[in-house]
Amino acid sequence: MKKILSSILLVFFISISNIVYAAESMVAQVNGMMCIKCQNMVTMALIKASPTAHVKVSWPEGVAVSAFEGESNLNNEEFKKAILGTGFEVVKVTSVGKFIEDPGEAVSILSN
Repeated sequence: MKKILSSILLVFFISISNIVYAAESMVAQVNGMMCIKCQNMVTMALIKASPTAHVKVSWPEGVAVSAFEGESNLNNEEFKKAILGTGFEVVKVTSVGKFIEDPGEAVSILSN
């Protein structure tokens, strides 16, 4: 009985460890983006800075997000420099310990 219970617990913990992961997102408020071309410039710069990131940029909301399934390989300054290299102003940068894909959520994080 103990072997069966131990086996069940082992399978349970292995399953949970595969589901739970640390995530991190870097969020920036970006001024000056006026169109999809601007959005694409920032997107490409962030992908170049970190090819493993899930990048989401939205010119209407004025936000840029690099989301990582694990820990970010960029610090806030490197993230900011990648955006500044496109010629746009970075007003604010913050990091959060979760995976963000929605620009609306990014806007609410920046307003806190």
